[in-house]
Amino acid sequence: MALQLNPALDVNYLNQVYGDDASIVQIIFEAFLSDSLPRWQGLQTVLEDENLTEAASIVHGIKPSFTMAGLTGIRPKVEELEKAIHAETDINDLIAHYHRISKDVYSMTPILEQEAERLGKL
Repeated sequence: MALQLNPALDVNYLNQVYGDDASIVQIIFEAFLSDSLPRWQGLQTVLEDENLTEAASIVHGIKPSFTMAGLTGIRPKVEELEKAIHAETDINDLIAHYHRISKDVYSMTPILEQEAERLGKL
C-alpha cells in the first residue's frame, strides 16, 4: 500500500521510488532539510559574492535532492539556474532567479517538516 503524503509533493514519484517505506521517505525529507536546504540558503551569499564557480558547484550538488524529496516541480527551475550560472548571466538576474526559486522552496519546507515528523511516528 502506497504512503499517504501531502499532495503538494510529487506523490506518484515518491511512491514509485520508495514504495511504502515510511522510514526511507522520512530520512530523505530530513536529509533535504538538514543538508540541502542550508546549502541552498548559503547559495545567496555565494551569488552576492559573484563566485560563479562555487555557485555552480552548489547548485549541481543539490539539484538531485529536489527530485529525491518529491519536489520535482522545482528541479527544472534549479536546472535553469545552473545553466544561467554557467552562461555567466548578469549577477542581478541570477540573484532574482534564485529568489523566485526560493519562494517555491520555502513554501514547501513546512510540508517536508510536517511529513518527516508524521512519518517518524508511523
